[in-house]
Amino acid sequence: MDNETLQNFYLLKNPIQRYAWGSKQWIQDILSLPESDRHVPIAEVWMGAHPRAPSLAVYDTFEQRLDSLIQTRPAFFLGAETAAQYGTLPYLFKLLAAATPLSIQAHPNKKQAEEGFAREEMAGIPINAENRNYKDANHKPEIICAITPFTAMCGFREQDKIGALLSLLDIPQLQHCIEAIHQHDSRSAYEAFLQSLFNIPHREGLNLTKSLQDKIPVLKKKHPLYATEWELIDRFCRLYPCDSAVIAPLYLNVLSLKPGEALFLPAGVLHAYVEGFGVELMANSDNVLRGGLTPKHIDVPELLRIIRFEAFKPEILSPIETDNALRLYPSPASEFTLFRMDLTEGKPQELLPGKPTIIIVIEGSAQIDSGRETMELHKGMSLFLPASRALLTLEGSAQIFGASTGSGLQ
Repeated sequence: MDNETLQNFYLLKNPIQRYAWGSKQWIQDILSLPESDRHVPIAEVWMGAHPRAPSLAVYDTFEQRLDSLIQTRPAFFLGAETAAQYGTLPYLFKLLAAATPLSIQAHPNKKQAEEGFAREEMAGIPINAENRNYKDANHKPEIICAITPFTAMCGFREQDKIGALLSLLDIPQLQHCIEAIHQHDSRSAYEAFLQSLFNIPHREGLNLTKSLQDKIPVLKKKHPLYATEWELIDRFCRLYPCDSAVIAPLYLNVLSLKPGEALFLPAGVLHAYVEGFGVELMANSDNVLRGGLTPKHIDVPELLRIIRFEAFKPEILSPIETDNALRLYPSPASEFTLFRMDLTEGKPQELLPGKPTIIIVIEGSAQIDSGRETMELHKGMSLFLPASRALLTLEGSAQIFGASTGSGLQ
């Protein structure tokens, strides 16, 4: 690559994922897509260098896959430290629009991902096969930040709480699950509970969901404290009428995020995003193990192998304001940092060089200036900013989310 194509910022063309659980509104509105794109759900927009669906980096007439571009000058695009440690952009940034629930799922840790990927490679399972669990050898810690009100189910409730909530249902098919969750050893209890639940046969699952739907009106009246849980179960029963995972709101924590609030999920935490629009940032991976609420491939034994069998309720995160007015969302992940910029007219903000960064305009418009070139940014536009860029100044009236490496921006 010649020096003329080394720029301070590159416009991104990002791949769109049209999964069935997506929305016909949110991403379409952000990207100002035509009416013809509002008849099919759009679930995600990927911004990054994952080999399965990399962004295209654009400057004037120049256009190249971001993963390929980075490999031409890793130290320039990533910074010497990130290039030496990861060799590629270590995070994947997304818009996520869930009109219906995502699957009950968990993601592997690094060791589990490496072992699983090697095992499936050795078995000769094609990388795009429906029964493929591991698309890469990387772990997938992640953070989700709400743009609209956002509902999620994340992490096991306490054992006693699960048992008490299941007992309210008074359904014989769940008696084995109740007995399992009351075991003395915590890890064994959660594992036995999930095995018992996920092993309910298809025919019994249909009877279970019918029984639940019959009982929901009474449960709403007798136990109004759990109105949200009953509503979710009723919804899940209609969407997946043979799936025992419909009772997930009773064994996972149900969390509601306001716009601007976030959740961080480490590897191994069972979860499902239920509804809402947000930005999601994760390690550069597409590894998902599913256990229900989905027509996609489910591998319960492998899911049980990677889950953290312990009570866990993620903290709802609010951003921390920095000296240069960036708002950071703290997380323990070394691969990524999520940040937000709330630009107001007449108050320019700076982005220092040193780390590979992706930004996207969620609302409003702005101008980015490197000192030798400028670009007008509008809602839905995203840019890749190389680590070895100049100091960048942004000015305008806009809400911008960004991704960078490390635990914070210098």
